[in-house]
Amino acid sequence: MRECCACAALVKCRSRVVPGDGAVPAQVMFVGIAPGRFGGDITGIPFSGDRSGLLLRSMIARAGIEDVFITNLVRCNPRDERGRNRDPIAAEIDNCRRHLKAEIAMVRPRIIVCLGAMAWRELAEDAPFDPTRPRIKEFGGASLYPMYHPGYVIRGAYDARRYLSDFRRLRRLMEKRQFTELATDCSLPAT
Repeated sequence: MRECCACAALVKCRSRVVPGDGAVPAQVMFVGIAPGRFGGDITGIPFSGDRSGLLLRSMIARAGIEDVFITNLVRCNPRDERGRNRDPIAAEIDNCRRHLKAEIAMVRPRIIVCLGAMAWRELAEDAPFDPTRPRIKEFGGASLYPMYHPGYVIRGAYDARRYLSDFRRLRRLMEKRQFTELATDCSLPAT
């Protein structure tokens, strides 16, 4: 992955390739869009060193969520002609798809949290993106779960207190899934 040169435009502007980071295996995997130019592109760790990373990691900690792996659809920071972050194009996402699939296989998450509509559309395909009333979609033995991207909260489009509530709801879902799996493993009826 670190030697990938599949996207000529990204190779020109990236500082480094940014693989996912965290627990392996992990209960929950967070999937964002791409490393930020002031964050992962500099640190080499997704969602670190910039405001989105600080907010995401703060929410995870405040909600008491542990055993996580954090990654992105694309491994390199895509920039526009003025040097600002831009969304990756379909070909760039396609070129990185094998890296994401390999990380999912390695991490074996029970829940994959799609941070933002782009990550959700890529993994959940035709299911509507609605983090205010999240609907879980099954995905290869894991559950896909929609949440807003932290950048959306930073821009003031979504309230930070509600965002923390969303993370606490995710923690409750994780606990419920653990109990259900434990009950199934022990041949007890799930409640």
